[in-house]
Amino acid sequence: MDTTIVNIVLLLIGGLLVMGIVFLIQGLVNNDRKKLQERLSSEGHTESAEVVRRSIVVQMEASGLPPALAKMPIFQSLQRALMQAYPDMALIKFLGISAGLGLMSMLIGFAFLSNPVFPIVAGLVAGYMPFFVLSSKRNKRQQTINMQMPEALDFLSRVLRAGHSLTTGLQMMGEELPVPIGPEFRRAYDQHSLGQPLEDCLKDMSTRINSSDFAFFITAVVIQRQTGGDLSEVLKNISHMIRQRMRLQGHVRAKTAEGRFTGYILVAFPACMFLLSYSLNPEYGGVLIHTSTGIKMLGVAFGLQMMGLWAIRKITTVKV
Repeated sequence: MDTTIVNIVLLLIGGLLVMGIVFLIQGLVNNDRKKLQERLSSEGHTESAEVVRRSIVVQMEASGLPPALAKMPIFQSLQRALMQAYPDMALIKFLGISAGLGLMSMLIGFAFLSNPVFPIVAGLVAGYMPFFVLSSKRNKRQQTINMQMPEALDFLSRVLRAGHSLTTGLQMMGEELPVPIGPEFRRAYDQHSLGQPLEDCLKDMSTRINSSDFAFFITAVVIQRQTGGDLSEVLKNISHMIRQRMRLQGHVRAKTAEGRFTGYILVAFPACMFLLSYSLNPEYGGVLIHTSTGIKMLGVAFGLQMMGLWAIRKITTVKV
């Protein structure tokens, strides 16, 4: 029985590692961020990416992270994600929370359990929980900012049309707009007040707001400051475009809702049927749990289910 439980635990750990590797590869091959950075610099992608990278490294070193770790790409990516979820939290503090939760759970497990596998698994799961919360908070915050972007651009357009400067508009946006987009503009205004160029302040904002809509806004501001033009009218057009795209996204999600729901049912159906059969006839269903061949079959089935879920999400997810 102990061997069976250990095999199941090892199978779950292997599945989590495979999923982590898949997500890492997707992040490495994702070109969306590179395209956004290309939009933010008239001199090209290399200079803009270097400016953003230096800003991230400086912030990590200021928070107490050793310079050798601050130069590693994995910590820079984590810092960017942390800035997009919790802008005021230091990376060293986040890593300390994750390590503390993992170590505490592991020690509690060793104190009450004799099998060393379960405390290790508990420590890994507890250490991963802050990253899960970070991802959830980041996605929720980014969605909220995307929803607030049209109103923010309309507000800035009215401010400029009334005769105020762009710097004053940023100050008013920081004071009048709701959380979370208001404090972001307030932070940019404070940086500019301390002497940082406005273009660099907006590029720093782009590291905290991972949005193509915000990239259009920065591009419009940078071009207008270099060549001139009616920025208020450009912002009005961008706001209209964002609203049209949000409306199209809602229409696409409504059209693909049936496919997503069908995919979730197909993924959950085998697990529900297994639990039902095991509760009705434990001896029959226990073959998959109490034998090495059954555990291997469960592992293959779990992998195929995850691949099927990933394929269904790719099919039903349409980028607008």
